[in-house]
Amino acid sequence: HREGPRVSSDGNTPTLFRERPSSKKRLSVCEREEEKLLPLREQRLSMATPLCHPPQVAVSTPTSTRRPLGSPQTPTTATATTSKNTAIHTHPCLHLLETCSSMAELKQVHAQMIRTGLAFEPSAAGRLVSACALGDFGSLIYACLIFSQVTNPTSFTCNSIIRGYTNGNLPHEALCFYLGMMGSGLNPDNYTFPSLFKCCRDVGEGQQLHCHAVKFGFGSDSYIQNTLMNMYSDCGDLSSARRVFDKMTGRNVVSWATMIGASTKWDRAIEALDLYRQMELEKVEPNEVTLLNVLTACSRARDLGTGEQVHGYMLEKNLKIDLVLGTALLDMYCKCGCFSLARQLFDDMLEKNLYCWNVMINGHVEDSDYEEAFLLFREMQLGGIIADKVTVVSLLLACSHLGALELGKWLHAYVHRNNVEVDVVLGTALVDMYAKCGSVETAMQVFLELPYKDVMSWTSMIGSLAMSGRGGKALELFDEMQRRGIKPDAVTFVGVLAACSHAGLVDEGMSHFESMPTVYHIHPSVEHYGCMVDLYARSGHIGRAEELIRNMPMEPDDFVLGGLLGACRVHGNLDVAERTVQRILEIYPENAGAYVLLSNIYGSLGKWDELKGTRDLMVERNIRKPPGCSMVEVDGVVHEFVMGDDSHPQSAEIYAMIEDMVCQMKEVGYVPNMSQVLFDMEEEEKETALRHHSEKLAIAFGLISTRPGTPIRVIKNLRVCNDCHSAIKLISKIYCREIIVRDRNRFHHFTDGSCSCKGFW
Repeated sequence: HREGPRVSSDGNTPTLFRERPSSKKRLSVCEREEEKLLPLREQRLSMATPLCHPPQVAVSTPTSTRRPLGSPQTPTTATATTSKNTAIHTHPCLHLLETCSSMAELKQVHAQMIRTGLAFEPSAAGRLVSACALGDFGSLIYACLIFSQVTNPTSFTCNSIIRGYTNGNLPHEALCFYLGMMGSGLNPDNYTFPSLFKCCRDVGEGQQLHCHAVKFGFGSDSYIQNTLMNMYSDCGDLSSARRVFDKMTGRNVVSWATMIGASTKWDRAIEALDLYRQMELEKVEPNEVTLLNVLTACSRARDLGTGEQVHGYMLEKNLKIDLVLGTALLDMYCKCGCFSLARQLFDDMLEKNLYCWNVMINGHVEDSDYEEAFLLFREMQLGGIIADKVTVVSLLLACSHLGALELGKWLHAYVHRNNVEVDVVLGTALVDMYAKCGSVETAMQVFLELPYKDVMSWTSMIGSLAMSGRGGKALELFDEMQRRGIKPDAVTFVGVLAACSHAGLVDEGMSHFESMPTVYHIHPSVEHYGCMVDLYARSGHIGRAEELIRNMPMEPDDFVLGGLLGACRVHGNLDVAERTVQRILEIYPENAGAYVLLSNIYGSLGKWDELKGTRDLMVERNIRKPPGCSMVEVDGVVHEFVMGDDSHPQSAEIYAMIEDMVCQMKEVGYVPNMSQVLFDMEEEEKETALRHHSEKLAIAFGLISTRPGTPIRVIKNLRVCNDCHSAIKLISKIYCREIIVRDRNRFHHFTDGSCSCKGFW
């Protein structure tokens, strides 16, 4: 019969407990056999009883026992009972039950057990239910049907059904079955609760079951306590898990591993490592799970010392470093920046899977060693290993930092060639890569083609449009996002406020800022205040920007104060600039950018003595401006330049192009801005230094290496100086090129002698 248990009248879950004939009524042999062969009508009717009010089941020992048809009825004695139990446990059918490999075989054994009456013995029936509910080939529905015919189910039988529901990812059914079990007078044992704890989806359910476990006397059972800690951890209640751990009297290695794993899972790496040290003091030997969790904690805490100690312990104890532990060690060394040991360990691994390669590639990307990351990827390809979305996301991040558009396009094609699944994470990484490489149109196309977009996808696209100076389009996308029912988060509003700033929409920016706590329940952070300062300052409202900084609920950082200082440079407000620099240096005394910006302001206002005093102060305090670095991609290869660089194979051609550029710029009115040179030197030397800035070298190389009309994309690690900004505008007009420069602050799109930033950056 293939029909499963009927659902209860509340429509939630099968009702398996039903009324049984009273044990006080003695049945004849024929009546008992007739009862065994009763049609399922009575069973289905009884299953209509709602689970929330489970009927009581008679669990007292029956005066008559099941026996094979036609067997003589004998008085029950202690000896006979013992003999009978032995016969049941050694019955051939139960041996056959253990050898079943399919439901068809199990049903044959079940039929034989019915014929012999063995199916109606509680202990034998329990083993049948267990095999059916928990076997790899089993059927939970069939197990429930068998259970419904058991006169006196044991806790073992009930536990099998509960475990079956748990293993089948049916937590609600498991909990409701437990309620039915309790309502029928069957008490749980210490094997009941671990399965139930796995079913809990919220802390409230778990706390109730915790109380039940204590009530039935299992509160100090170590196995139950360990599963309790897991349950609380899965529900996000780490403090309750820790209370259970602290109250344990006999903590074993599993207890320590569970608590360390829970702390690691919820990003409390320091706490996890403290537990590990306490475990060492109590002379508890760690197992593989403990070591794995400790290595993960070391990775997150960047604790190289403890990580090396764990590695040494594994070598000292001659523990087998399998693929899982080896990969955890790799990740730890990479996260701690110890790439030489990571590479040695990686090369010594006899077996490497894709996860190992991903750990190494991602480690180098996070360390900004993008060249090594791509070399590893090439090595991985030569080994015949196909990348997955994790690999591609890491490499796309590298392309974003390098501005390597052609390489990013190749990776996009690789994804399609190898049928790599483009989920929301990979899709968002593609959007981010195209946008940060200056191809916002392609980024928008990829975004629109994504089958599913989450808040990260929308936020990435909004931020990309804002950074490229398309504030109006970014705000339109924000409105569309809300119409689609996607709730913005704090990061989304950083992009929205930046868009308002770049579009000069002061009132709209204020409205969005004020709506954050009232409408979206998001409290503005220092990043949001920085965007508002930039919005006011960009629009010329220097006083409002300064007032907002004074009224901030937190200390301003260099981003906030730097935005105000940049506005002072544009609008020539020396008083506010000097106050702002003083405050920046109080918080960040070695901030070279503040000195440079103040020097530029002095130079633009002709205050040469003050400019010289600022430079002398930098020398006195040994504060150096970080070296500028610019990168340009040509034919899929990224070329990097620093100021005065002559290491490139085509240096002679590059410097010849520089002279041609300067000559043509001077013909249309270019005058070098000497105030940008922060060193005391002759005027001619200053002009030479200016023309050899890294972004000019990168653009010169782009001009000699690409066809006329090809856009040139440059990535710079610092803010573009005033002289280079003016020069690039002229270069774009003279050579009829679109030049896209991404500096530390934003994108600059230079076309026909103008820039998208409109002079504010």
